[in-house]
Amino acid sequence: MHKNKFNEFDGIVIVVLSSICFAIVPNSAKIALDNGSSLMLLLFSRCLIGMLLLIPLIFFQKNTFFVSRSLIIPTVFTSLTSVILIAATYHAIEFLDVALVFMILYLFPVGIAMISHYRKEDYIQVKQWISILFIMLGIGFMVLDTSFTANIYGFAISIFGLFFMLIFIYSSGKLTNQIGSGTMNLHINFWSTFFLALIIISTDLTLELPTNQIGWVAIVCNGFFYVLSYVLFFEGSQKVGIVRTSVISSTEPLFVAIFALLFLNQSLTRYETLGFSIVLVSLYFFEKFKSVPKTT
Repeated sequence: MHKNKFNEFDGIVIVVLSSICFAIVPNSAKIALDNGSSLMLLLFSRCLIGMLLLIPLIFFQKNTFFVSRSLIIPTVFTSLTSVILIAATYHAIEFLDVALVFMILYLFPVGIAMISHYRKEDYIQVKQWISILFIMLGIGFMVLDTSFTANIYGFAISIFGLFFMLIFIYSSGKLTNQIGSGTMNLHINFWSTFFLALIIISTDLTLELPTNQIGWVAIVCNGFFYVLSYVLFFEGSQKVGIVRTSVISSTEPLFVAIFALLFLNQSLTRYETLGFSIVLVSLYFFEKFKSVPKTT
């Protein structure tokens, strides 16, 4: 029992560290874009850096580099959802503040809980569904404010990204349970790099380079913290489960807002702050009334 509690606490710490790393990613992306980098260069370098960093990690951990034939199609499919998710996220922050984009994206714990409940992998209690209603209320406040002060197109792209984030997190969690976090992330980054390279070659896109050193540093930081965040996220999910991991990771928007305030001089409006607070409190109660395995 004591060992299980220790593993659970260990998993929670890992997920929180993952959230901190995740929060650095959009802010570094914003800095890179503002300093001359094109969106496609940012996407491609992010996946390439992640792949190169994971190779020595897997070798050090003595894990396998390969997946079985039956998992190739699920891995490729998950990689495609990752590319779409990344592109939608970075495109959205060209129109909305970083904190608002990621507040929308981080409704994904609710979606993961719904999917798990529907597939009877977790039982969601009535109190948790009430928490979900309050989460929607919080988003309503942010949408109300957005309709007057922000770009509706950017908001729509964020919702589009949320849809693919649900698919990516759920399918990646399944793959992690089968092949491990490191191997799963390596293949996701490999196939993502491959698909992006095909797009670049077939469309004859020009990769615009950063115009200064700050832009290059931002690109490297973006790739490094991107891969580290996902490795930690799925390592944590193996200890506390994908639903609980998703809920705990809702702390990320708080870190995103803090980093955006410190490095990008962005701030939340009154309505966004109210909605932000309602969502975080509701997610806290969602975790407090966490789902229990359904028994027969």
